Amino acid sequence: MGERAFSKLQWGKETTKGTAVVADTYLYSAPIAVNPDRTPHRPTDLSGTRARSVAGRSYFYEYLVRNSLNFDADHPAYFQNLPMLFSCGLKGAITPSEVTPSQSDYLWTFTPSLTASNTPDSGTLEVGDDVQAYETEYVMFERYAISGEVSQDGGPAQVQIATDFFGRQWTATSFTGSIALPTVTPMNAALATIKRDTTWAGVGVTAVNSILRGFNVEILTGVHPKFHGSGQRYFNVHGESYVDVMATFTFEGNSDADAIWDLMNSQALSVLRLAITGPQIGTGTNHSLIIDIGGTWENVVPMGGEDRGNNLHTAILKGVYDATGAKLLQLTVTTNVAAI
Repeated sequence: MGERAFSKLQWGKETTKGTAVVADTYLYSAPIAVNPDRTPHRPTDLSGTRARSVAGRSYFYEYLVRNSLNFDADHPAYFQNLPMLFSCGLKGAITPSEVTPSQSDYLWTFTPSLTASNTPDSGTLEVGDDVQAYETEYVMFERYAISGEVSQDGGPAQVQIATDFFGRQWTATSFTGSIALPTVTPMNAALATIKRDTTWAGVGVTAVNSILRGFNVEILTGVHPKFHGSGQRYFNVHGESYVDVMATFTFEGNSDADAIWDLMNSQALSVLRLAITGPQIGTGTNHSLIIDIGGTWENVVPMGGEDRGNNLHTAILKGVYDATGAKLLQLTVTTNVAAI
């Protein structure tokens, strides 16, 4: 009998997209169901009976895995897994740089090009339990939702990351063995900060303090599977389309939040930096995730909520391209991972 206690997920980066590889990294993510990768088509047969279809006539036309890999409240996000997630959707083929010599504080820059290919990587995912393992190849991420709430009672403030991915097909397999459990550094929403400026040239300068209560940043990578007449039932290549970003915030209802309401009415550009910082890596820099978004405020609701007598604003920032800065989104990760 398959037991949840023996369920696990493992991952490996592919050298050639669509050619499955053995896993080399263990994932502390939420368990996933092996959703069907194919749907049988049953034609309507005129068989001289009241039955619509005849046995032996169902057929599979195409295979496609669509699923979600999530780091939730019980399986919270950690810094060491970010390079894999963002390399397989936002921007690939990245060689990180060590910020401080011999301290393993590697800087990964995921600024997607808006005019050229972002060459995203792909991977092979293994999932299963003590009865059966399954793998899917050519895994790439279509969406990320990075969220957190700052606890007001001293409780947990996990950062959660929900993702949508696609892959070619599920194949019964055996787990790659001897993969060590990882040492991970959790992300803490209480250590998140924001800075708001008016140009990309000045991004990350002006701190906005005592305002952030919660955040949800949704990024659409534009990566998608493409089917052609290739002699196979699964997709043979991927495509890239629009990169999009939208961020929803809960703010303390103070003068800084009111200033954002004014910005919504003027539709002036805001370049917002959301930084989630972790502990120091050796004697080098800290673990961090920095998300910079250039956009305009789509919707701001003063007194959109209340907590223990404090009025809260809800605000939505919609990413837009700024011709002066020539950017929409930039994202950097610092962690002690040198390669995926």
